[in-house]
Amino acid sequence: MKLKLLLSLFMVFCLAGCGNGTNSDGIIADVPGEDKEVPTISESFAYEDYNSSDFEYDTYKWYINDLVSVNLPDPYVLEQDDVYYIYGTTDRNGGKTVDCYSTVDFNNFEEHRDVFIRDNTHWSGTGYGIFAPEVMKFGDVYYMYYSAQVNSSGRRYIDVAVSDSPIGPFKPYVGVNADGIALNSHDAPVFRHNDTIDLDVLDQTIFVDGDKMYMYYSVYDTSNSQYIVGMEMKDPVTIDYSTYKILIRPGEETAKQTLGNKKYFWEAFKSFEVAEGPFMIKSPNGKYYLTYSVNHYPDKYYSVCYAVADSPLGDYTKPYTDEQVWTNLLFGYAGGMENTTVYKQWDGFMSGTGHHCFFNIGEQIMIGYHAHNNRTGNSRRYFAMDKVFFDKDGVPFCQGPSATIQYLPESISGYKNIAVDSKVYASPNILNAERINDNYVAEHYNLIQDASREVTLPVGKSYIELEFDREYTIGGIQIINSCDFNKCIKRVEYINFFNGNAIMEAYVNEEHIKVEKDFIFPDSGITFNLDDIKASKVVICFDNSLEASINEIIVLGY
Repeated sequence: MKLKLLLSLFMVFCLAGCGNGTNSDGIIADVPGEDKEVPTISESFAYEDYNSSDFEYDTYKWYINDLVSVNLPDPYVLEQDDVYYIYGTTDRNGGKTVDCYSTVDFNNFEEHRDVFIRDNTHWSGTGYGIFAPEVMKFGDVYYMYYSAQVNSSGRRYIDVAVSDSPIGPFKPYVGVNADGIALNSHDAPVFRHNDTIDLDVLDQTIFVDGDKMYMYYSVYDTSNSQYIVGMEMKDPVTIDYSTYKILIRPGEETAKQTLGNKKYFWEAFKSFEVAEGPFMIKSPNGKYYLTYSVNHYPDKYYSVCYAVADSPLGDYTKPYTDEQVWTNLLFGYAGGMENTTVYKQWDGFMSGTGHHCFFNIGEQIMIGYHAHNNRTGNSRRYFAMDKVFFDKDGVPFCQGPSATIQYLPESISGYKNIAVDSKVYASPNILNAERINDNYVAEHYNLIQDASREVTLPVGKSYIELEFDREYTIGGIQIINSCDFNKCIKRVEYINFFNGNAIMEAYVNEEHIKVEKDFIFPDSGITFNLDDIKASKVVICFDNSLEASINEIIVLGY
């Protein structure tokens, strides 16, 4: 249903300046409502309704994870001069070469095929191909790290190719490492650790911390599982194997190998136990968060978990709270296996959201990942992305996975979310009002740790006002709904920007509410693209017949 824009006089509640004082957090949770007239709404007030099913969104401000544009599993994103290069396992030819996509806005992509073609003199020309390439720039050289099979043994090794351009052509590395050893990737892999352990290695990633460098990768062991290891590097092509250390085992509390009774059982749903696709992110509190994918990539419950340490090589610990599950989940599905309620509900929303990377769009940290393009499971995998934040304790969290329209970061759109710095005024019967602009979007109604993060709206009318520190140019607004079907809102009474501008009777997109499954798409809600209006505050009025919840109010401005 389309919303209605009424170009006439309305009687609405004016909440500006009605608070009794501001606490140290800038939050006011006591707003009386007085009937006051809103000035005549200007006929020049224009906006686009992004809550109907037939919209064409403004690609300067918004994006959607459509899962049709970039067919690259195991993605890695490199930014160079405001251009973003996406690499990954090349699905179209079984990973026999490496493709790359470039973009400046994550709505339009240019494909660059075969930026690296493997030398089959040494590397296997059949069977498994090049897995999970990552590209980093050191000096003037672009280094591509990848894994592939070797002809002589059939074992999977990690190797390096180099180029003077992010789109290649990349050529096998030839040079001398920090130990004075001549390397020639035409003849043998650059990294040879698994010569001694006789195991396959894959999903390498490089982490630079000040003047030190580390490599992490996943190892196939002989007991039908994968674990994560790490080690220090002397330079981009030299590992200090004396620092080699096992860091993560799936389901286990520590890296020590144990059998049975896995405390973190959600990391090991099947007999093939997976910890792969490692990536590192350093928190503002100085902690190191080693993130990795668990379960198996064809499965819906392929998700990203994390462990934390005080140093890049640990020891790593996983957060755990009695009687709670998925306590170390960073991103993705958090339900049971096949035939569970949550498993069925996520059909058509998102599936297999794993093997990730972190990258920056300006100051905004993003998580890039792949997801099954049929949104159900065990299908081709396409690139998607969502936002990453840190809470007050320095713990990372994500908005996503999302399948609905999301706002682009400021360095692309020119707009930032000014709601996060606003003062919040709320009706006294609204609970957790301080969470309306904390960036946290609950994704899993079934998890205890998500349930308390939403803002609770009472039966009847209630109001939230965001007051900005000055008048801004406003280019859009989003109200992110609850992730709980039983608590989601269906409409908003009005959104009043004052200065003569208001939106009346805003309805959510019913396509994102699956009544037959008792499910609502996480990260969905009500979204409007505005034609650059001026405002120093916004008031949202809710009128609910049942108690309801919302997650966030996002206002794009400059």
